[in-house]
Amino acid sequence: MTEKILIAVDSGKYQTKGIAKYKGRTYMTTFRTKMMSVSRLGVDIQPNSYLVNYYGNEYLLGDMVSENHVDYSLSKSSLIHKVTIYTAIAQLLHKAHTPSNVDIRLVVNVPITTYKDANQKEQFKTMVENQGRTNHLIVNEKNYSFDLTDVTLAFEGVGEVYSKPEKFKNKHTTVIDIGGLNATFCTFKGIQPLVNTMIVSDLGINVLKGSIGKIINERYGLSVSSDDLEQVLRYGYFANNGEIFEDSKVFIEEIKYEHLQQIIQFAKSRGYTFNMSDIHFVGGGAITLKRYIKQSFSNAIIMDNPQLSNCLSFLNILEIKNA
Repeated sequence: MTEKILIAVDSGKYQTKGIAKYKGRTYMTTFRTKMMSVSRLGVDIQPNSYLVNYYGNEYLLGDMVSENHVDYSLSKSSLIHKVTIYTAIAQLLHKAHTPSNVDIRLVVNVPITTYKDANQKEQFKTMVENQGRTNHLIVNEKNYSFDLTDVTLAFEGVGEVYSKPEKFKNKHTTVIDIGGLNATFCTFKGIQPLVNTMIVSDLGINVLKGSIGKIINERYGLSVSSDDLEQVLRYGYFANNGEIFEDSKVFIEEIKYEHLQQIIQFAKSRGYTFNMSDIHFVGGGAITLKRYIKQSFSNAIIMDNPQLSNCLSFLNILEIKNA
């Protein structure tokens, strides 16, 4: 009997997450969703980066790639997401030490707009399944070949609802997923999503970075790169020539607060009242905005690992489907 591995991949605009279950054990991989074309790269590949050869083309993924190579398009039907999904699968197969003929059962995420459109869903599914062809790729000098059939699609913004269904079955829960590009909203009655509440905005953390960059340029007359802004957001201040601009600490926090207010106002403009519902925040952006989430929603729940919440739910969906 062919052995089976269950794999859930959440390929976001900021980070790609993958979780697998094989022979009762759980495996995980995470890396930045950044990709650039390379040719005969001679440098040593560092941790959290991958040199991928996919059908004769070479790509560098992960931390070694500049922020300039982040994908800002709304669609996930793109080469970067296809390669990152396959790379995540390869890493999980490697960690689990699976045989070459292992049966891969895969679930991947799609934006709510794609999930609600039958044609877009089918196109994305066909892309991930590689039109039924076997995938061949080399990741960090190791060869992988695998087939993907009957791929399951799950929508973003589910949080822990499907990973802990017993906890949610008698509740109304609003999940706010703040990602790199989008902020996604969905309210669940028990574990059933209410279709009219499934909305998405483009108010992800990349917009926050852009706002910070604009103020830095206007206030100090200095230009900043995408790589600079990643560091500014991480450390909470702007520095030039080794000098920390103390006032930057204040306006960066002000911009974070204002960004969360924009997210809240967007939801309210689409009919959200936040009444009679538990509020759950997930996604990497929930970490960035945690202080102000707690100010605006004192009883809101922010998951311990909010960037992994969706992926854990996806995996549980797959376990139930393949029980």
